[in-house]
Amino acid sequence: SYTCIIFYRWYTRDGKNRGRVMARTVARTLETMGVTVWLDQQQMSRQATREQVITGIHKAFQRVQYVIILAAPGDWDRFVNEDDIHRWEWEMSLKSRKPVWVLQYETICPRLDLQTNLVHELLLFSDFLADLVLKRSIEVRSLTTENFYDVLEEITKGACTKTL
Repeated sequence: SYTCIIFYRWYTRDGKNRGRVMARTVARTLETMGVTVWLDQQQMSRQATREQVITGIHKAFQRVQYVIILAAPGDWDRFVNEDDIHRWEWEMSLKSRKPVWVLQYETICPRLDLQTNLVHELLLFSDFLADLVLKRSIEVRSLTTENFYDVLEEITKGACTKTL
């Protein structure tokens, strides 16, 4: 059984794997805080088929208490494709009753009203996802090197109170 699952985009448009690195860093930090994390790169083979990936993620999702979605600039351009796995992860998370934390990183100018900002950005790629964000309360934070540990600590404390 796992406490949380982390969703992220593996590769960026330029072919870099910053999402995988950030996910691993967040997972390791949470684990030092006593959180058990399900992370696809630790639980699944890179040779897994699309169907195996979807099945594995879905089974893990059913067993976790809360969801963390990592988001960097450019991650949402894939949302125009309704068959995209990362889009499906967002949809599944936002349709669920599980607490959802969206952690934006590498943002140039973090804004005060992060959930409203998230909706406006998502509208460029998916009206459906933007509508799901509007329909429920999610936690949105800008993750920086200065607040990294504090934000993850907030998640561990906040998730505990939301799931009790």
